[in-house]
Amino acid sequence: MSRLRVAGAALLLCAALAGCDRTPGTELEPVVGVTHTQDSADDYPPDQTAEATAALGTRPMVQNQYLMGWGVANPEPSPGVFDWSSLDQRMALMDSTHGVPVLTLAGAPDWMKGGRAGATDWTTLDSAPTRAHYRDFAALAAAAAKRYPHVRYFQVWSELKGLYNDAANRWDYEDYTDLYNAVYDAVKKVRPDARVGGPYVVLDTWSAAGSPAPSALSGPWGVVDQRALDVIDYWNAHKHGADFLAVDGSSGTRDAGLTTDPFRATEMFSAVTAALRARTQLPVWWSEFYPTQPDGPPLPSDSPMLAALTIDATAQALRGGASRLLLWQPQASADVPSAALWTAPTPDRNATLLPLAVPWQWLAANVDADTAISYSPSGAVLEIIGTREVLAVNLTASSQVPPGQAAPLPPYGIRVSTRR
Repeated sequence: MSRLRVAGAALLLCAALAGCDRTPGTELEPVVGVTHTQDSADDYPPDQTAEATAALGTRPMVQNQYLMGWGVANPEPSPGVFDWSSLDQRMALMDSTHGVPVLTLAGAPDWMKGGRAGATDWTTLDSAPTRAHYRDFAALAAAAAKRYPHVRYFQVWSELKGLYNDAANRWDYEDYTDLYNAVYDAVKKVRPDARVGGPYVVLDTWSAAGSPAPSALSGPWGVVDQRALDVIDYWNAHKHGADFLAVDGSSGTRDAGLTTDPFRATEMFSAVTAALRARTQLPVWWSEFYPTQPDGPPLPSDSPMLAALTIDATAQALRGGASRLLLWQPQASADVPSAALWTAPTPDRNATLLPLAVPWQWLAANVDADTAISYSPSGAVLEIIGTREVLAVNLTASSQVPPGQAAPLPPYGIRVSTRR
């Protein structure tokens, strides 16, 4: 899709957004959002990112940032010596764009994991703090929670990085839960209003033939790895408390990629969400979610199919009862072949909106737990039905007419219209 066509589609949807269901002061917290990473709208001159910041702030959405790394420097390079400057900058971006802030408490200073105080070796970012420093990491988490009282949501650690038991060939869920409990207690002590969740485990799926640890949770999209479910079960039984369950995953299997059509594979997000809600009785967050692309070269960031696939995955998760979905990095990057909201600025080109940007704004403004989601009888068209408007998505490579409408949607087209 050309930049001109993308811009034109954005303008049409922006016009539709003027009639969004909610008005300032009456909106519920948004269900969808983004996780900032190395590069975001605050890393470039403001004139280069005007469209990007508008994409974040036109309709408030959830915005997540890591405590250390992924765009933020070491917050405590030596014991008791803090440097909040880069996290302050990222928080300022979130505040200026009216985000609902989330802080992922992940990334430990080197001195907490066997390194030298005063130094930062970014190659060890994925290492967990040693058990002797769990309370030090918890104290750092509490200091961050106290410094940013407007942040209500905290995720503890990320993907159990550095916490795999190689000898047992499973996640070290005992150590993770001890780390989680230390953080939970410390944060709740200084911020009783904080909402804390975990374990932020990757829900790997495998083909039926290739699964090394098959669970009973399966579908045409694959089989969920039992070792990930064991993490959730142990954490859920031994945690000191939790306000939500955080997970991530993709609709493709680890060993065989897609085991069905890419759009049918998104049903994984619905089935798994519903199962996790029943398993834990907690709200389910998809801290990262990746609808797997069809085989072949990665789709370009401005692909309308990529946007349609992402919205379909979102709809499936919402059908299963998901409470929140975070898009990994809002700025497109060649090393992460997933949908984004804007392009990376270059010396001769400003950031420009991608096909997902304005539909994501619409979802932020219009979706809640009561939002109806419908698929046409053939499954070709998805409709997300707000109070006064409908977001229709063509899930096929041919033109389709949404139910009750006269005008066709182009291949993988997205349109907002008044509810009939």
